[in-house]
Amino acid sequence: MSDFKFYHPSGRIYRPKLWLIDLDDTLYSASAGMFHDIHVLMDDYIQSALGVSSQTANLLRKEYWQRYGVTFLGLWLHHGIDPVDFLTKTHNVDISSVKTRGLMRQSLVSLPGKKVLFTNAPNHFAERILKKINLRGVFQAKYCVNDMKVFGRWCPKPSAAMLQKVLTNHGIRPTEACLIDDNLCNLKVAHQLGLQTVLCKGWHHHGTEIVKPINYVDAQISHLRDIPKVLTRRQESKNNKRLRKLPMQNPYD
Repeated sequence: MSDFKFYHPSGRIYRPKLWLIDLDDTLYSASAGMFHDIHVLMDDYIQSALGVSSQTANLLRKEYWQRYGVTFLGLWLHHGIDPVDFLTKTHNVDISSVKTRGLMRQSLVSLPGKKVLFTNAPNHFAERILKKINLRGVFQAKYCVNDMKVFGRWCPKPSAAMLQKVLTNHGIRPTEACLIDDNLCNLKVAHQLGLQTVLCKGWHHHGTEIVKPINYVDAQISHLRDIPKVLTRRQESKNNKRLRKLPMQNPYD
């Protein structure tokens, strides 16, 4: 499991009506040994389905993930592989090592507004994780990768079309929503669409050099408990008030 690292929260967001919240490396560490197991199952599946070597299967998995944000989309587009079958067979892994930290449930419950899980993980896997880390019943809606279709076409994150569909489903304008994610590509697309964006980097360190402002990231946090420290009212911005800088400390042990 990836070590959690504390960073001083920075930036500012306005109180949204809708929170879109990622799962892996945002609500828990997705760098556990189970993700090695998932990658092994993916390579085995690709090798069997396409009749290629294990080395080629490994290269294809990485190439499609880098190009599309998810491996299954490349397999579907270029090889006609059924995404549901692929995701079901490659995410049946042991999750006993999974855990979160820092009162995550309380942090989510206390967020003002509607909370929506927005993840490229398959539904059955996400449900298992939520149960394991005691986050069932927190979200008012969930969009897992099984749900990410627009006009019958698969559109997982970082699809702008899928983001727009979610906003339309909830009757929310882009400026009234905020995406919390550890993935910079996902945040960049959301920002281009007009959403507020929060980079959560407690478990996904991005090489630890990501400490300066990024033009498509409105705020940076280590843990969802940091959200109140970057949340402000629009009136405060109009009056040019600055948020009070809090002392450096790690409250998540």
